[in-house]
Amino acid sequence: MLLLALSACQPTPADTSPAVDGPTYYADVRPILDKSCARCHTEGGVAFSMDDAATAQGMAAAMRTAVESGRMPPPAPDPQCRDYDASERFVLTDAEKATIGAWADAEAPLGDVADAPGARDESLTSLAPYDVELWAGQPYTPSFASTDGNDYRCFLLDVGNADTTWIRGMQALVDNTRIVHHVVLFDPDGTDDLWSAGDPHDGFACSGLGQGNWATIGAWGPGANPTVLPEGMGIRLEPSAQVVLQMHYFDSFEGADREADQSGYGLLLTDSVTHEAVNLAAGPTSFTLEAGDGEAVAREFYNWGGDAQVLSVWPHMHLLGSGFEESVTHADGTETCLLRMNAWDFHNQVTANFLEPVTIASGDRIKIRCDFDNSAENPYQYFDPPRDIVFGEGTTDEMCFGFTLVATPIEAR
Repeated sequence: MLLLALSACQPTPADTSPAVDGPTYYADVRPILDKSCARCHTEGGVAFSMDDAATAQGMAAAMRTAVESGRMPPPAPDPQCRDYDASERFVLTDAEKATIGAWADAEAPLGDVADAPGARDESLTSLAPYDVELWAGQPYTPSFASTDGNDYRCFLLDVGNADTTWIRGMQALVDNTRIVHHVVLFDPDGTDDLWSAGDPHDGFACSGLGQGNWATIGAWGPGANPTVLPEGMGIRLEPSAQVVLQMHYFDSFEGADREADQSGYGLLLTDSVTHEAVNLAAGPTSFTLEAGDGEAVAREFYNWGGDAQVLSVWPHMHLLGSGFEESVTHADGTETCLLRMNAWDFHNQVTANFLEPVTIASGDRIKIRCDFDNSAENPYQYFDPPRDIVFGEGTTDEMCFGFTLVATPIEAR
């Protein structure tokens, strides 16, 4: 799991630290933690909370070890491949690592509370206030008895829009991070008889990959940040739109089937756009990772038709993932890197919202590559001894998706 964060809003211990020449918590360390750690290690985050100064001080040695080893912050998309919004908040500089190390070596002095930074910037973790909040119709307690530890539950949600509207930003509002493996928001487009099994607003069993012709609107996994589309771009919602909130629950600890969840999605909307965006679940859906193979690979290639702009990529694998890359080979033979991760952490699935969209055209080829470690040495190995792993919906299966948000001019349609 991830380590270390702190909040500007919690009570702080009395300052008993003598004046020091080296780094102190309030002046030097807290700004680093606010920037790069607090998005996960806070109340309601995907990792345990470090929302007070005394706790951070007590964890100083562990903090130093985590950052010096490269374990923290966890792996994130490489901005040298394609820079994305707030990329600097997902990494630590050498200077920041040295500051944490020197602070820990000096027995973690607090310093003067007057040197503390102002309120923490929450823009990376929240788009609130939302134009619409969509919540599961009622709390749901998963049933894992006959599902190999996985439970997929879907809820039909009414957006409440009288006219065509456009999603310009979206964020999963995850209630119980202890049992939620991932969340997907779908547009069912009226293609399925969702009412056949009762009132779908109250929830119904569903496939982990969606059903029928459902189109992916957005997706979330642990550590994922909100998605904001560039000005003038949006995902279409027809009048009186209904969307499906799909929850994937996983039995990851004893008693998980006795815990409830009521998650949702927050949307930012706009009345008009110049470009319509769609979310493509790009990646292979048929592969086998051989037992014991520490360098297993899954690949997929897509020939692209038409002109479009790539706005963002959200990579998704399960616990055996070890690396990810998505790129475009253009018709003239040149190649553009979209997203690259030289390591992978299931608990830090960052959405790369590109600072500049990438233009793709007819004749271009999108390439997806996922690396996996299915050896016994992988600390996240599911099975002892390892066994062959295939593509599948469950947590102990594997996936290789780059959820790729692309936009095209409406006038060109």
